Amino acid sequence: MVGKSLAHYKILEKIGSGGMGDVYLAEDTKLGRKVALKILPPELAESEARRARFAHEAKALAALNHPNIVTVYSVEEASSVCFITMELVRGKSLAELLPKHGFPLSRFFGIAIPLTDAVAAAHQEGITHRDLKPDNVMVTETGQVKVLDFGLAKLGQELTATGSEFPTVSATQEGRVVGTIHYMSPEQAAGKTVDSRSDIFSLGIVFYEMLTGKQPFEGDTPTSVLSSILKDSPRPVSELTPSIPRDVQRLIHRCLTKDPMHRYQSAIDLRNDLEQAKQDVDSGEAISPPHEGRRLMRMRWSVVAAALIGIAAAVVVFRSRDDSSSLAVPRLQNAVQVTSALGVEDHPTWSPDGVRLAYEVRTHAYLDHEIWVAQIESGEPMKLTKDHPGSSRLPSWSPDGRQIAFFSDRDGAWGVYTVAAIGGNPRNVLSLPGIGVGNWSAPQWSRDGTKLLLSVRQAGENVVIALSLQSLETTRIVLPEHEGNVGWDLSVSPDGGRFAYVEGGSGSTEITRLWTIPVSGGEAVPLTEGLTNVWSPTWSRDGRKLFYVSNRGGSMDLWQQALSEDGTPVGEPLAVTQGLGIRSAVFSPDGRRLAYSKGRWVSNIFRAPVRPDRPATWDDVEEVTSEHAFIEFVDVSPDSGTLALSSDRTGNQDLWLLSVDSGELTQLTTDPAPDWRPRWSPDGSEIVFYSFRSGNRDIWVMPARGGPARQLTSHPAQDMWPSWSPDGQEIAFISGRTGEDATWIVDAKGGEPRLLTAVGSNFEWSPDGRWLVVERQNRLYRIAREGGEPVLLPGELAFTPRFSPDGQSIYYTVVTGPRENYDLWKVSLETGVVSRLTKLSGRRGFLGYSFATDDRYLYFTWREDVGDIWVMDVVTQGR
Repeated sequence: MVGKSLAHYKILEKIGSGGMGDVYLAEDTKLGRKVALKILPPELAESEARRARFAHEAKALAALNHPNIVTVYSVEEASSVCFITMELVRGKSLAELLPKHGFPLSRFFGIAIPLTDAVAAAHQEGITHRDLKPDNVMVTETGQVKVLDFGLAKLGQELTATGSEFPTVSATQEGRVVGTIHYMSPEQAAGKTVDSRSDIFSLGIVFYEMLTGKQPFEGDTPTSVLSSILKDSPRPVSELTPSIPRDVQRLIHRCLTKDPMHRYQSAIDLRNDLEQAKQDVDSGEAISPPHEGRRLMRMRWSVVAAALIGIAAAVVVFRSRDDSSSLAVPRLQNAVQVTSALGVEDHPTWSPDGVRLAYEVRTHAYLDHEIWVAQIESGEPMKLTKDHPGSSRLPSWSPDGRQIAFFSDRDGAWGVYTVAAIGGNPRNVLSLPGIGVGNWSAPQWSRDGTKLLLSVRQAGENVVIALSLQSLETTRIVLPEHEGNVGWDLSVSPDGGRFAYVEGGSGSTEITRLWTIPVSGGEAVPLTEGLTNVWSPTWSRDGRKLFYVSNRGGSMDLWQQALSEDGTPVGEPLAVTQGLGIRSAVFSPDGRRLAYSKGRWVSNIFRAPVRPDRPATWDDVEEVTSEHAFIEFVDVSPDSGTLALSSDRTGNQDLWLLSVDSGELTQLTTDPAPDWRPRWSPDGSEIVFYSFRSGNRDIWVMPARGGPARQLTSHPAQDMWPSWSPDGQEIAFISGRTGEDATWIVDAKGGEPRLLTAVGSNFEWSPDGRWLVVERQNRLYRIAREGGEPVLLPGELAFTPRFSPDGQSIYYTVVTGPRENYDLWKVSLETGVVSRLTKLSGRRGFLGYSFATDDRYLYFTWREDVGDIWVMDVVTQGR
């Protein structure tokens, strides 16, 4: 249908499918607007009675006027095709947004309440949905909830004599049977008469999944799922998510009662109870479950003890202490864009008077950063650091407003510098020779401006360095290390008593964890679970709350966590923004404004020919994908017809297949945990990748055309970057099991891995299976499959080796100059001759982490990240 027209609707692309047919994006040429067209399958449209009934119910839906229900515009017929036109909803389905372990309470209420309100509005008009499930709930780009397919799904299958419908069923790529049956009520599953209370049972299932990440009724077959719905009681919510308040647990239990007479009798009552539960949580009056851990039990007993002294006085003291500081969520308004230049503006820092912002700007290559200063109200931004053969990053404004501290490699090695806020020559105050790129956090000023504090990875340890700006002497504070991760984004509490920091594998990793620790040392306290992406912690002015940027609700947004005096979290984190796409954020010194970088990583796939006469330039390059997404890894199939890639186009790093000829994308994995770096098996039948599904990065294998994945390794030290042996019998990977990254090999069918060599980072098998080429400290080495002494190969500053299919050459990336981008090169193993394959200059951005080749073409990712500085006013809301 794409490219055709129905009446005055031009069909642009297919955007979905369902039991009622396919859904297309179309242009209404009369009104000049985009709409969604749902086209009835021919077998339904052929029946005159069905078409009349369809038209009748669509008209009833069109009469619904509710902000959380997708609007039906019309029912039409053209060229013997029956279709409906609907509001085009841009966003993601609830199924796509659901985290692995469920939403935090604030995000749950933000979706559940408008969803239930929409269902209640339909019920009042006599319309029962009959197919409520996460796939039929959309959250728009602005955070609005929209319910799809009201009342239409029941036409997708024959109704029984009693008015029920047979369940629709589909199989996922992981091989698990899912679909409408998982969200059916017992009466619907039994083929009995259904009414609006059936929708309430389905809402209970959706709520259960939203809070736990699990479905309450499961089975290996459709029959076993139906049997579970009819007979089984689901595990209590408290067993899966102990922190859920009792009233919320009771609410879900009542929705899931088998007997309709004992459920909520109306969606309005359910909505009202949800709103009351939210108010109780927001006010701190919600009753926590009995098994929530020793910390909350201690807090409860302390309140009881205080009550024995005097209940009224205790309540006043408790509420005055925790009022706005721990329970109020700042409301943000009046967004103003401060910067709009090409490139990425990030890591803003406020001047003490709240009038100016300093920030870093990356305009071209990966390490091409400069520090700029902008007046918020008016005036042109000013470059603070002058051009030099190096990079200047992560500014931090001094308390007296006179200086800005930053990191730079302007003298050949990374170090900390200070410069006058009005410009001038930077002063080197701390040299850090041997520190890797980005293995440090922005320098933090002490309150009196006499010291700088920064976290670095030094000599195999995560340390905080306290630097005296007068004597230039340093003091080292060692941070605890968890599973070999690096400490990032150090933030010091206002009283100087605690550090908050992020721990992750690298400065661009997508799974991190937030911790706090006393400055004097001691036990680190985790604030997040280590299953999501967390960055940019910043303290409230009183030190009782910590704000951070995270994708725990889907997109990268600002969250708030209340803290006790010992740094432990109090209650659930609360969302401050929704759907904003924040890179980093910081409050002004007076707490009245928030500065943030709004943007994201953007990376697409390009194809360059391997030319024998000269390097390929952008004039030779074809764009394979063009998305506002981050494609991190790519590999080409043995027959050169399909690309396997990892992309966050749906909000999470998943695996996809892309046809080279047609450009059609097929999603392979849908697990809430990130999946990375797919590599084809030599026969093209399987794909190996690494994933965070187990809570660590481990190696997994799955069928190349979809199916259940099997876990190949399991170790807390993080197993990554897998690659097949040419015979398909073994898989090599990188792991830190020995304390340092090394190359390991495991049988493709499973078993105990063996250490190949302590030399290891990026690597590649030779086509004859005899050798591996590995990269270590920017050089390439060749190592026998059985192990042994590595042999250094020609070429300098080399990364990401890939063998040519004939095994005669090695392709790799290399930095061609201190301010230039990475380019693709190759070295002949027979002659040692080095040849440049690309000259990718003149375009903003830089070469990504991954490339693949079939000897005819080079498929590579090119990053063109976006980020601009914005400012919003902060309004603190009381209870």
